[in-house]
Amino acid sequence: MSSTELLRGQKVVLIGGSSGVGKSIAVAAVDYGASVVIASSSSDRVQAAVELLKKGAKDPAKKARLITWQVITAGRFPGVMRFPHDEIGEAFKGSFDAYYWPLVTAAQHIYKNNLMRPGGSITSTIGTTCDRPLPGWSLSSGPVGAIASVTRGLAVDLKPIRSLGLVDTEIFDTLPGEIKEGIFNSQLEKLPVGHVGLPSEVAEAYIFAMKCTYLNGQIITVDGGSTLV
Repeated sequence: MSSTELLRGQKVVLIGGSSGVGKSIAVAAVDYGASVVIASSSSDRVQAAVELLKKGAKDPAKKARLITWQVITAGRFPGVMRFPHDEIGEAFKGSFDAYYWPLVTAAQHIYKNNLMRPGGSITSTIGTTCDRPLPGWSLSSGPVGAIASVTRGLAVDLKPIRSLGLVDTEIFDTLPGEIKEGIFNSQLEKLPVGHVGLPSEVAEAYIFAMKCTYLNGQIITVDGGSTLV
């Protein structure tokens, strides 16, 4: 089977896939012939993502049949904190509930109910704070590091289902505009690739992880080389 046919007829479930990198993954997966389920806390975002896929399709009717969606309640990163100076509020204590436990719970549900074929994969997303912490971001490093660690454990416990981790910086989407702009401008000056990553660029790594059935228990870092400088 050719590389371009590996995802044809397969089902891809995207939790939090209605915007940013998730939306780009949906577009790429549908282009490869996969059926896509988008799960998000925002029904408006999901509908907008579906409409975007239809507009970009050569055969809108065909793509409409490939897309299904549902709405779930998902957590978001509580914001910026000047740790250790600021007090630790309940929102930050719940960051594990927003990121770590949904992954573990979903993985267990998939495994116990035989919802994934052998060789299928579960790919989680974390940020670069796992390897290169930012000042004041210690609390975000906790759940990020936990997800990186449990990714390897899940690869052992869920076999033959594969478990993978992928690093990107979509977390910055939750920051105020001026803070995000400042971070991006500073990164632009340092990144070896010379530009801030686009969602479509990061999405290619997810497609690779799905298609490469010999890949398991690994963390793929897609950061423009930011951990090198």
